[in-house]
Amino acid sequence: MHDSERIVEIWLTNGEKSDLPLRETLKPVYSEYKARKYTVAVFESGGGALFDGTRDLLLHNRTG
Repeated sequence: MHDSERIVEIWLTNGEKSDLPLRETLKPVYSEYKARKYTVAVFESGGGALFDGTRDLLLHNRTG
């Protein structure tokens, strides 16, 4: 949680992102923080290589 930016970050692993009961338990979290004017960002683990993805993102940001 980043109070100064009013952001809540939730990180899900590959196993968690497809776990529907787990995702249902997050709905009250979304509601609670929406009422407090926070943004809830949910990040899901991907299937690609972390090194390659990070490199590509950095190269894109450098040229963009």
